[in-house]
Formats: sequence, structure tokens, C-alpha cells
Amino acid sequence: MMIERIRREHGYMVRLLAILRHKFEELRAEQGISYSLVKEIVDYLATHSEAIHHPKEDIIYRYYIDKYGVDENMANLEKEHLSLAEKTHEFLNLVEMILQDAIVPQDVFLKQLEGFIVAQKQHLDLEEQSVLPKINQTFSAEDWQTVESMWSQNESDPLFGETIADRYKQIAQLVRATDLEYH
Repeated sequence: MMIERIRREHGYMVRLLAILRHKFEELRAEQGISYSLVKEIVDYLATHSEAIHHPKEDIIYRYYIDKYGVDENMANLEKEHLSLAEKTHEFLNLVEMILQDAIVPQDVFLKQLEGFIVAQKQHLDLEEQSVLPKINQTFSAEDWQTVESMWSQNESDPLFGETIADRYKQIAQLVRATDLEYH
């Protein structure tokens, strides 16, 4: 069912944010980190969210609003998805600059990394704690069938799916090797 897939994807994202939080703490402690690993995580979050995750949620949110009326927490989520995509690409550009040997002060990078993590986590928390429970309580089996019929994308996940994309091999190994929790 669509809501289970969304919640599973949220779990994946939280695990990736925990890894980024760990990298943030390492940097703050003046330890070196792998910027290519950070790039992989942010690239995955951008690519998967924009192509699969957010469009799926947007279908559900639009359907809910059309059928059940405007909900304060849902009304701006589609715009928030666009804003998150913009912020993600801005942060991804910063990481790519570092990988191309541009000099970025560490305090600037730390501030951007923390802002990225916080924005992503707040968005996930809003959806998990307020939006999805309300939708789950409100939707009938027929509503779920309707939104499922509106979704026809291939959901092959390049990081958590059966086949890992080459560009995510490094992060896939780390995800399997760690059990970090977001705090």
C-alpha cells in the first residue's frame, strides 16, 4: 500500500540523515570526513525525493484536500517539497564545490549541513506525526485504491532496492554496516 511505501522511505531518509548528523559531529570535532559520501547521500535524497517520493505524497495530499477540504498541515506541503528540492540542490552544489577543491570555510559548511539536516528532519516529522496519521484515519479503502491508481511510476530504489546503483555503492555499504539513529 502507498502509505507503507512512503513510511518505509521516510525510515530510509531518517537513517541517511543520522549518517549526515554523525558526519556533522565528526567535522565539529575537527575530524576529517568523506565529502564524496556526503555528496552521495544528498544526491540520493534529491534524486529519489524529486522523482519518486514527493510526487507520490503530492498525489495523496491533493486528493485529500480535494475530497476532504483544506487541512492546515497539508496545504503547503507541495510548496514545501519544491522549497526542499531547491535547498537540497543548493547544498549539493556546495558539496560539489568542495569536491572540486573550492575553499569553503568549515563554519560555513557546518552551518549549511546542519540547516539541511534540520529542514529535512522537520519536514519528515511533520508528515509522520501529523499528516500521515490524519490521512490514514480519514481515507477509506476506496480512497487508497483511487490514489494507488493515480500512481504508475516504477519505484525501483537505487539505494535501498534490490539493485544498488553504482553511484550509491559507498553509501549502501555504510548503511548496511551502521545502525545510526537520528537524535
